[in-house]
Amino acid sequence: MKCEICEERIAKYICKLCGRKVCEKDYIKEKKICTVCEMSLCEICKKNLSIGKCEKCGRIICEECTAYFDGARRYCKECFISS
Repeated sequence: MKCEICEERIAKYICKLCGRKVCEKDYIKEKKICTVCEMSLCEICKKNLSIGKCEKCGRIICEECTAYFDGARRYCKECFISS
């Protein structure tokens, strides 16, 4: 089976977050995730996939690191505490 990211090399690993089958080049062994998920990780906790951006600092954040969301504005825990 081919890698679901590059579609060139043989898939040897499965990402623990998204389930993609990926090759060695598109897999981060230390984190057991694919390169696409690594780019989408929350910039605060660095373990969960992000769901949006903080309105104040612009970092991508996950649901756990979202401290305030009113349907239009989202703030990370750090910016919410400092405001």
